[in-house]
Amino acid sequence: MKVLLLGPTGNLGSRLLPALLSHGHTVIVFVRSESKLRSLIPSSVLSSTTIVTGDATDAAAITNALVTHKCNALVNAAGLAAIFPWQAPKMQEIIRAVLTAGVEASKTLRWSIRVWVLGGLGAMDYPDGGEGIKLVKYFPFFPEHELSYALLMSQPPENLKWSMCCPGVMAPAEKNIVALASPRGNKLKASADVPPEWQPSMFRGIPFLGPVWNSFANLMRYTIKLEDCADFIAADLEKADDKFVGKRVGLIEVVKGKEE
Repeated sequence: MKVLLLGPTGNLGSRLLPALLSHGHTVIVFVRSESKLRSLIPSSVLSSTTIVTGDATDAAAITNALVTHKCNALVNAAGLAAIFPWQAPKMQEIIRAVLTAGVEASKTLRWSIRVWVLGGLGAMDYPDGGEGIKLVKYFPFFPEHELSYALLMSQPPENLKWSMCCPGVMAPAEKNIVALASPRGNKLKASADVPPEWQPSMFRGIPFLGPVWNSFANLMRYTIKLEDCADFIAADLEKADDKFVGKRVGLIEVVKGKEE
């Protein structure tokens, strides 16, 4: 696929770039500062990459990049969500620009755009809570991802085939970004809309406090490697199937098994 990557200088985006290349994708990076990009990413990676400068809140510029390079997919790793409910949303301008650009580019190119955006574990449904009750109700961190999910749900499916990656805590496996001769693979199990391998607590039936306890008890189990997350997204784009289209995707590290 031809993939437009936003946010290539961030923790996840900088690992997505070599991961996408290793899976055979043609990558166009959309970045505000080319000098910062070149200071963070080795030339061995950038030599196989097309660089477009622009602001991630500029829908017209993103549309132009998608159309000019005839992209099939867009991966957004730009922006940082507000952590607490009382903070003003920080990512919505970027999410709106990305989705607007995807729809407009789809109309011009006359094919649907595959889109991955970054969310968080709290945007997923609480497994024991019934449909529509999200985990963020019980641990109120990064509630902004709910707003992003609502925006995704409002998009025309004929134009955007979107997925929302909803990891828990992510940490680097390696400090440095390196070129990959082949895909590194990943140790992740995925599920749609509810977290994979959720472990119910014996206290979960206690009104409100039970789900709060259960949620916090599970939270650290969803710590994954940034490199694994990047490989998962790149591999999903390579498969080019619809398994996770229109879904929030939860990830957990497993000792054995392959990504799903």
